[in-house]
Amino acid sequence: MSSFDPGNSVPGLFLVGGTVKSRLTDQDRHVVQDHIASLLQVQNLVLLIGSGASFHLGSPQTRNLNNDAVQSLIEDAGEQLDKTDTDLLAFLNPKDDGDLEKLLNGLQLGASLADQTGLAEVTFSSGDNVKSFTKEPIEQLKGKINVAFAHACELPTSDCHLEDPLAAHRQFLSRIVRSRRANLPRPKLFTTNYDLVLERSLDELGYPYIDGFSGTVERRLNLAYYGLDFHRVETTSQQVVARADSALYLHKIHGSLNWKPRISAETGVTTLEVVQVPEGSASIQEPVLIYPTAAKEGDSLSYPYSDLMRLLSDAVQQNDTAVVTIGYGFGDPHINRILLRSLAINPAINVLAVDPCAILEQESLLKAVLDDDLVGTTLATQGIETKDTPLAALAAGDDSRIAVLTGKAGEFIHMVDLLPESGLDLQVNAPAAIMNLIESLENFTSAQKKEDSSGDE
Repeated sequence: MSSFDPGNSVPGLFLVGGTVKSRLTDQDRHVVQDHIASLLQVQNLVLLIGSGASFHLGSPQTRNLNNDAVQSLIEDAGEQLDKTDTDLLAFLNPKDDGDLEKLLNGLQLGASLADQTGLAEVTFSSGDNVKSFTKEPIEQLKGKINVAFAHACELPTSDCHLEDPLAAHRQFLSRIVRSRRANLPRPKLFTTNYDLVLERSLDELGYPYIDGFSGTVERRLNLAYYGLDFHRVETTSQQVVARADSALYLHKIHGSLNWKPRISAETGVTTLEVVQVPEGSASIQEPVLIYPTAAKEGDSLSYPYSDLMRLLSDAVQQNDTAVVTIGYGFGDPHINRILLRSLAINPAINVLAVDPCAILEQESLLKAVLDDDLVGTTLATQGIETKDTPLAALAAGDDSRIAVLTGKAGEFIHMVDLLPESGLDLQVNAPAAIMNLIESLENFTSAQKKEDSSGDE
């Protein structure tokens, strides 16, 4: 053991097939970079982005929430809790140390129980503390929490004090797209996040993308659009010149803050059709989202999620495939099943999982990073205990197709620095640079005209 200084690198651990290959020091950082660079050149690149990629932008906490925190979450969204709401919240979270998923589960089960039994009221607790609630306030509180959660996912939040909040996402997208050879298929980006951070970043970069929607004034979900691509054409002959640069496919497999079901103007019935609406329009009438509840696996079987999950399943079963997960903690069984099945039946797949804290406790991570003898061995060999998580199990496995990056280097804002350089100056996005150039030319032309007019006088 030693107390080495990792130099200018952000410390972390990189494991392949259960063996530690790098501690992300200045001396062995290239091992991770080379591995990532090789993955980006595969025929079929699949990226899975989870909530961990948005933590630096204020992504909402769903664990260890006391009742005051839940109330603040609701009030921040412009809703108010009445006496019935606070009573119900107290009964569902008696230890005042809640989990948003369990809280929503309790409300959903209460409403389902009332429907199933035909009871007018659902009774909580027993003895002197017994209290009954009708279905209406249960549904009301559930709706308020859903709206509050959706509102909290409108990123970046007001608590984010970064000067350029989307810089890391722009850097990530640019390096992913521009580092791949021009003859390779487009990257397929899947995300469980509801926020519009990826869309905003792509817009700022000026990159075209296909998100499964057709139309302009009224955009409707049309999954057939995932079969389209962008090409440059000769303007006069309309002949294809080449495939357009810097494009990708974006799939929001748990829905989005700007998705809503269409309601028929004639019947007032909610249809299966999904349309895009302005961000922040969430109401008690739920937007098209899979909320973090025990029912989310069942929800994924309905339209449009079932079709989006099928696209993910098809993507990870192709030959010469790399799946890179970032900020996804492997907490969704319906997604895990697809990824694990692909590992079982597809020998031509490689997986890189990036997560800063799902493998080791902080004390164990520090011990590992400071161990000069760790590289080339396993964590178990060095007596370093891992967490009891799905991702830790993957990290400990001896399958050489599976690599894991953890520690501070696994945070999204640091992980992007390990991607191959794109050569693009991300301080000014492409459209902004063009507008600045136009403005400069207009100012020059205006000044020139003034000089000419003064000379004529």
